[in-house]
Amino acid sequence: MNNITNPSMQSPLMKALVFVQIFLLILSYPWPLPAKVHKRVHKDGSIEYYNTNEPARKYSGGSVSSRYDGLIEKVCTKHGVNPLLVKCIIKVESNFNPDAVSVAGAMGLMQIMQDTADYYSLENPFNPEQNIATGVRHIKSLLAYFNNDVELSLAAYHAGLGRVKNRTLPPIRATIDYVNSVMRLYTGTAGQAENSVRRLYKKIERDGTIVIYSR
Repeated sequence: MNNITNPSMQSPLMKALVFVQIFLLILSYPWPLPAKVHKRVHKDGSIEYYNTNEPARKYSGGSVSSRYDGLIEKVCTKHGVNPLLVKCIIKVESNFNPDAVSVAGAMGLMQIMQDTADYYSLENPFNPEQNIATGVRHIKSLLAYFNNDVELSLAAYHAGLGRVKNRTLPPIRATIDYVNSVMRLYTGTAGQAENSVRRLYKKIERDGTIVIYSR
């Protein structure tokens, strides 16, 4: 007759061996190290979460070069816009990813919002030539509106013209960070850009909707 062993009757030694094996498996798993997450509450009610443990990326003049250089220079020459400024915008907006889509719905290389795409009759925001042409036309119009003030034009490009109509930078942390990041690349006055910090924002709208976004 075969002996049937009741699990409850297994020896304590066997249970201990099983426990040790499981414990060693857990220790050997490559768990990611926890990153310190910081929280900041802004005056507009938005909550910003960011991780400063990420090493800052070092940007140099050549870092804004890409396979789109020829296309950018062609479009910028046509519209009278500095191609270096456009390259810096694209670097910060999408890191030269033509398929990039932000949580806010911005699309393509220059992160064109849908209302901007409609205004300029952009058919395919993921087509590099169409996207760059639209973005260049848009930044050109903003530069004209703000008398070639690059910082105000960048703020309006990021936050919308309505938030910069008083001709001062809006008190929006994400927009200020964006302007600073582009200007660092554009002027070449800093060796590191703060936009290497990963940031998430949470804001509760008046109707109770919770919006989580990053730029």
